[in-house]
Amino acid sequence: MTYSNISVYKSIAEDSFLKMKEYTDSNRSPKSDGSEGWVIKYDPRQNSFKQAMISLVFTGMWLESLLHQKIIQMFGEEKFKEYDFKPYEEKLKLLGINDSSVIECAERFRKCRKELVHEKAHFDNGEIKMAEKEAENARQLLLSISEALS
Repeated sequence: MTYSNISVYKSIAEDSFLKMKEYTDSNRSPKSDGSEGWVIKYDPRQNSFKQAMISLVFTGMWLESLLHQKIIQMFGEEKFKEYDFKPYEEKLKLLGINDSSVIECAERFRKCRKELVHEKAHFDNGEIKMAEKEAENARQLLLSISEALS
């Protein structure tokens, strides 16, 4: 039997995602003139950002653990060693997940998680990433992979 924290990682990712959504929803209100859109309130503690980052990090921990366990279970340790440093997309394909929307979601997650978690402020690529949007992508990835491998 393999002992793992995978269910704890998933639970933390899910809980922090829900907290992020609560903070996001509580910090916005409809425009007073009735036009489409929202008025976003300033959050000096950056609570939704913090929860989004927690969700991203723990989704990554869950995904790494899941891929490790599934590849070894299905193909053995040698195959995992061969795939260990390959991107998520290749590992998912090895496991039979070829849905282009899941693969694209995994690629976006891989790139954005790296940029957000390993911030390089002096090497700005000219693109602004919103942690909350990336946490939504991470959540979709978690749900899609969970469903595909269940």
